[in-house]
Amino acid sequence: MKNNFKKNGNMRVRFETPEERSEIIRILEEQRGFQIDDDLKRLTKIHQYDTRTFDLNIKFKTFNYWIQPFIGATMMSSGVRFYSAQEFFRIAELGFKVVPRYPIFHVPHNGWEFPEELMESVCVPQDIFLKYHGEMRDTDIIQAVPSVYRGGDMCHTFTISRLLCDVERFIGPEEIMEQYGMGFCYEKAYDGMVIKHVTEALKEKTLAHYREHHEWMNRICNRHPRILLFDMHSYSDRIIPDNFLQEGHPTPDLCIGTENRFTPPDLKEIIRKRFTEVGFSVGFNYPYAGCYIPDTILSSESSTDLAAIMLEFHKRTYCDPNGRSIPEKLRKIEMVVRQIIADCVDLR
Repeated sequence: MKNNFKKNGNMRVRFETPEERSEIIRILEEQRGFQIDDDLKRLTKIHQYDTRTFDLNIKFKTFNYWIQPFIGATMMSSGVRFYSAQEFFRIAELGFKVVPRYPIFHVPHNGWEFPEELMESVCVPQDIFLKYHGEMRDTDIIQAVPSVYRGGDMCHTFTISRLLCDVERFIGPEEIMEQYGMGFCYEKAYDGMVIKHVTEALKEKTLAHYREHHEWMNRICNRHPRILLFDMHSYSDRIIPDNFLQEGHPTPDLCIGTENRFTPPDLKEIIRKRFTEVGFSVGFNYPYAGCYIPDTILSSESSTDLAAIMLEFHKRTYCDPNGRSIPEKLRKIEMVVRQIIADCVDLR
């Protein structure tokens, strides 16, 4: 669906609360001249199975509401662009004259699957392997992605354990983590223990999963002319290589990873400001640096205008001492990310 509201006028806006819903109705009436029945305006509760979606045509002042759940699910899976209430409010402030970037969330290290053909290489007891998996997995970081963006092609999670295939590593000697035995096909865990027997045959099996993931991301880039890519991660001090740390510099609550060509200064400042406001300590490119850029962008095969950034949350910000995620803390992060996307509506 095109995002040119001035020409086509089409939007699908999803809200989370009755308050957001009421504010959307107010804007449609007062700013856009929509005629909305009083009965619709008086609604104060949201049914648990409602998709909470307004299907709008800004140009012709028409809309649909109470879209049935199975229809909403179809729209999400088909890749139709949804807008959060926050995005809608920001677009309204700008007079519906902007063409927002298409937000995509990349979640590569939240995987929970263990394909048999890759597990055959594991050379430590299963309980030890799963212990390392739990420590190195970006525990539940998918829950930091705002719910409105988790469907369709707006979020891509690699479902295989990173210990079996790490899709954010480069293939070849340029990958710095190869020296630690943790390239795309791990041989060792973070503490140096050998956890797998890596052969050329295993690498080929691993590359099949690796390439499938990257091909998916490339296809998404080729579908959208302007993209805002969030590379989502988490970490703990325990798994950081010693030479990544700087004496006298504690690890931040949020490590923001940037790439000079693809991370606009305004994007860095928006994220720094929003997370500082809620009490997070923030660092740039420390202890990890850079962010994921799809191959088709790096090779200039795609003409997509990409803005990208990595958000690497310290697990202390949303996990208990045993490493279990705390839903309330993840919800706090999710709400900040929602606000960031609204701030980025007019990002150049």
